[in-house]
Amino acid sequence: MVLVAALLVIVALFDIDIRPEFSLPGEQQVADPEQEQRFDACYARRDKLIHQQAFGTIDNPDVQREFISMHRDTARKACREQYPEQLNTIRTPLKINLLDLSFRFGR
Repeated sequence: MVLVAALLVIVALFDIDIRPEFSLPGEQQVADPEQEQRFDACYARRDKLIHQQAFGTIDNPDVQREFISMHRDTARKACREQYPEQLNTIRTPLKINLLDLSFRFGR
């Protein structure tokens, strides 16, 4: 009787989503976010210089586009050499999820 009452209260107060998710424990390789921020900043600086040079010296839009795309590749390679990709190992635990409950009358 108490179990039925508890079940009715849960159904009345919460939205219930059935989402079965299972994952075994393991390891995952993820790029280091700080190193990627350094790489992105390096690339943004070089890209800005490339655009300044292209728009300041070249009048033809087609040539500008080719100049920018050609130099972006070299800038990306130079920044990646300066800030190589570093992978961090993240251990994931055993995960078992069957139901998601969200409160109906809040937030």
